[in-house]
Amino acid sequence: MRKLLSANLYAMFRSKRFWLGLFMMAAMAVYMVVDINKMKRLAGELDDGVFQSAILLFILLPALGALFINTDYHDGTIRNKLTVGHTRARIYLSNLITNCATGAIYIAAYEIIYLLVGFPLLGGLSRPQAFLIKLGILLLVFLSLTAIFTLLATMITNRSVLLYCALLGVGLVLAAQMVNARLAGPEMVDDYGGVSFTTNEDGTVTTQYLDKDGNPIKPEDIPRVPNPSYVKEPMRSFLRTVNNIQPGGQLVEILEDGHEEPDGSKPQTPYWQLTCYALAMSLVFTGAGILLFRRKDLK
Repeated sequence: MRKLLSANLYAMFRSKRFWLGLFMMAAMAVYMVVDINKMKRLAGELDDGVFQSAILLFILLPALGALFINTDYHDGTIRNKLTVGHTRARIYLSNLITNCATGAIYIAAYEIIYLLVGFPLLGGLSRPQAFLIKLGILLLVFLSLTAIFTLLATMITNRSVLLYCALLGVGLVLAAQMVNARLAGPEMVDDYGGVSFTTNEDGTVTTQYLDKDGNPIKPEDIPRVPNPSYVKEPMRSFLRTVNNIQPGGQLVEILEDGHEEPDGSKPQTPYWQLTCYALAMSLVFTGAGILLFRRKDLK
């Protein structure tokens, strides 16, 4: 395993793609500090952008990791590793660990540069303990994401796997945001026909609600009806659980400090739950990947 990891890391560090990704993370760290510093008058602080690289990394890491594994297929490196006596399980795990190490390096690069540049301009973190806890959970979230795209990249030898894995990262985040938006919808909604705006002589604008027939109606008289888009139980609990299990939902939960409920509250899923889900996803997809790779026909 040590020799496999050494070979993988050597190949990764020699790759221009790796250094390009690292440059992107460093550039984003500087950009975020400069952007927040511009907004400092609007209460911008160092905490605001400390994890903003995670969304970019959710796309960059699967693409880079998939390309690394795919290159091994097309260069015949995997066959050579088998020929010299390495088992498929060790090869798979070495690829997984290499991708995890790449993600950890990218996260570390962003955080170090962001904090070093940000401290003089924005001051210190207001909640350093919360930062460390979130950082630890975020690493586990990326572990589960890496387990998923490593399986996908190992089973698909076509070059198109690069696109599939990049879309995987985007899709998981977008799906989580869509589910959150759907679950935040109120159970009852106002039932009115429209709104008219009238400009008064003094320049002020008066808003007038209209009923279904176009007649003016007072805001307090607007009837409320059941929201057809409201998600009821048990589907509501099911979607919330799915969102907490999948890496994109975990990422959104961390970045947004919880999720909105129909009553306007914003509860947080307990971090211990997110931790357990991330570890479970990592183990399940890693185990499945090893089993499938053992049966894969390497042509």
